[in-house]
Amino acid sequence: MRSVLTRIFAIFSMVLALPACAADLTVGLATDVTSLDPHYHNLTPNNNVARHVYGYLVGINEKEGLEPDLATDWKTVDPTTWEFKLRKGVKFHDGSAFTAEDVVASINRVPKVPNSPSPFVAYTKQIQKIDIVDPWTIRFKTTADGLRSGPAPTSWCAMRKAIASSLRATTTGGAARRRGTG
Repeated sequence: MRSVLTRIFAIFSMVLALPACAADLTVGLATDVTSLDPHYHNLTPNNNVARHVYGYLVGINEKEGLEPDLATDWKTVDPTTWEFKLRKGVKFHDGSAFTAEDVVASINRVPKVPNSPSPFVAYTKQIQKIDIVDPWTIRFKTTADGLRSGPAPTSWCAMRKAIASSLRATTTGGAARRRGTG
């Protein structure tokens, strides 16, 4: 009897260890999500959901300290220039590779999102110029004001260049086309 129970337990354990299949994801929030577009409406519930779909250049840990996310390292090159080294090998959900071009397209999209009730421009307005050094290195030239506060990479999520360049913002954010790295 004991060996039968052991075998049943072993089979049950193996079934639980099988890879997960696609399924619906249910998220409980205190208020409604108004958009799945990560650049459309700067609202806490929207941002919380976006963090599960999109990667950000820099993350925030449980002690509210900065930690690497899509950027593995960052430094100031001069008083108004910031350099970010991007994580190699990152893929979007559709399998395409993440590069500096995706970061540029995502940042450039922010001020162009139509009818945004609460835009993310506050996090990108200090950027004057973006230079791609190589596919995994990017430099941001900021205003003198950017020197005091620095760029806001914890608010910069990355979308695929092809989508960031063409996607129009909606309240659903083109949910069927979401391709994040998160």
